[in-house]
Amino acid sequence: MTRNRALVYVEHPDKGIEPAKHFKVADSEIDLDGVALNGGVLLKTLYVASDPYIRYRMREPHLPSFCPPIQLGDPVDNSGVGVVLRSEDPKFKPGDYVAGYLEFAEYAVYPGKIVHGYKMPLTKVDKVPGVPLSIYVGTLGMPGTTAYQGIKYFASEKLKSAKKMFVSGGAGAVGTFVIEYVKHIAPHVKIIASAGRPEKIQILKEVGADIAFNYKDEDTKKVLEANGPIDVYWDNVAGPTLDAALKNLSDGGLIIACGAISQASHDENSVVRYFDEVFKRSLTVRGFAVYQGESAAVVPKFYEEIVPLVMQGKITSREQRYNGLENAGKALADVHVGANVGKPVIVVAEE
Repeated sequence: MTRNRALVYVEHPDKGIEPAKHFKVADSEIDLDGVALNGGVLLKTLYVASDPYIRYRMREPHLPSFCPPIQLGDPVDNSGVGVVLRSEDPKFKPGDYVAGYLEFAEYAVYPGKIVHGYKMPLTKVDKVPGVPLSIYVGTLGMPGTTAYQGIKYFASEKLKSAKKMFVSGGAGAVGTFVIEYVKHIAPHVKIIASAGRPEKIQILKEVGADIAFNYKDEDTKKVLEANGPIDVYWDNVAGPTLDAALKNLSDGGLIIACGAISQASHDENSVVRYFDEVFKRSLTVRGFAVYQGESAAVVPKFYEEIVPLVMQGKITSREQRYNGLENAGKALADVHVGANVGKPVIVVAEE
């Protein structure tokens, strides 16, 4: 028998995430040679990701949302990378690396999980020269796919004539991808980007933002007034930042609503007050969730287009690593208060 450590969800939060209160590290045992696979595979987990949207999953099960809740007593689960130890699935063999929706556990059996109402399959992945496999939970995982899906489907045409774009939450895994990808497909577009720490402002400059500012030190509305109007706004946060953008979009501008992390905890300060600008300026607002809806039609082309850009250094990756599942709760909390610099990656086991 082998130890199988997991991060278990034990209490719903009212506001922010408190690791010691909302999660528990639990040890059990697993028979790696004898556990039933039921046509699936036994994986050793290598990396799992912390993403802001998980806060939406930390709720009472009866509360509706765009993503399913985590059940009390269950391991947390999210995008991850593992290695196949045993397989009864003809698509995989021992030693294969796979990406998918994995439990925060050292080992688990995967016949396929039901997430967002549909089956989330495992995908065989290959190492990209010069980068760790953990890139498949960041730049080549859900964050990168999110950025690609939103830009490719909703903004490709608009960016041909657009002059200026604003990206909030720009130093995260989604934001940096958006900036670098837009600079690749529409180099004429001037990009304004915001973040909340000096280290993150440096990241914004490194990935190509023309104007990078700290929203905690500078008034977003004034920055946009001085440098706008903006034609496209990629919104990761909503709240007052969305208000500032609404006041400074050009007529006929486009808002891509990717996230609203300021509202995840239902903070009264996150209320959007200027949504009437949508009709005053004839704005288009396109919201989406990754892998879902009509915009998901572009996802099958993601690896084909983006892996070469990663290999050429045109799309880059940066991580903040948290070693061991005992530090996974901190990774889940840090992403909500901007305490991380780079994609938060929980290292369950080394490659």
